[in-house]
Amino acid sequence: MTAAVEAAADRSDVRTILTGGAILGVLTAVGVTAFALLSRALAGAVEVIVQAGLIVLGGVVVSYLPASRIRPRSVDGIAWAAMIGLLGALGFTVLDTAILRPLQLYHWTWDAIGGGSGFWYIPVWWMGSAVLAWLGAWVVAMAARGGREAHPVAVGAQSAGVGVLLFAAAAGTRLLPFHATTAALAFAVGLGLHVLIAAVAYRK
Repeated sequence: MTAAVEAAADRSDVRTILTGGAILGVLTAVGVTAFALLSRALAGAVEVIVQAGLIVLGGVVVSYLPASRIRPRSVDGIAWAAMIGLLGALGFTVLDTAILRPLQLYHWTWDAIGGGSGFWYIPVWWMGSAVLAWLGAWVVAMAARGGREAHPVAVGAQSAGVGVLLFAAAAGTRLLPFHATTAALAFAVGLGLHVLIAAVAYRK
């Protein structure tokens, strides 16, 4: 009985949250580095496909790694997963400022638009990461209703599938350009749709 209660409880201790944020920050930096390096080596449709794949994979990691750490079963657990998303973005910002920027890995167009400052858009990145982790945790929590065990990898693959389908539909119909940013938008919209689908599919 005790084991069952513990299995259903959110893991919200400080160590789990902080290490989750640190891991997410490092993985984000690795993903951004791979994206930048591959962008230099590729061109045309191949570049867009590879970039879109990296974006969808990165979206899954940001959305569901926090949930894999917390195993959210309650509103509080969902909120703690969002906290890991925020900490991951903050960790990436530190790595970005200390390592990636000095290496001039990619152009800082947004800094130029902001007069040399990144703090007009960086907080938006922080909020976006928290929202993705929040939505992913909602999906996991709803999928775990009734004592079911929801594996973040499985639900993450489902979100990725929805995002890929939306990207293909938007680009194929030329509603939106065949571009990596379209893949990012498609994944975000797909994740939101996945929350609604999970709410219906996993009703008590």
